[in-house]
Amino acid sequence: MENLPMNEFRRQVGEYINQTYYAGKAFTLTKGEKKVAVLLPIAMLDRLTELEAFYNQTLADRQSVERVNMDVDNKQTDEKTAIDSAN
Repeated sequence: MENLPMNEFRRQVGEYINQTYYAGKAFTLTKGEKKVAVLLPIAMLDRLTELEAFYNQTLADRQSVERVNMDVDNKQTDEKTAIDSAN
């Protein structure tokens, strides 16, 4: 991804939007050394959105499995305590 100073972007905004749209180029807009925004093709944004959704679903699935494992561990502990108490 190419760095692009904001003042250059402002001067030729149409040119950079065309490069993004037609050539699929992505740009990081900068002010001095600071990154302030990105200009990227819609296809790239769509892919990032898909990856974010996949990540969120994977995280939710993992948390669900951890809750189930915790419930199983708690049940086994309760059963062991009950057996020990009965003896």
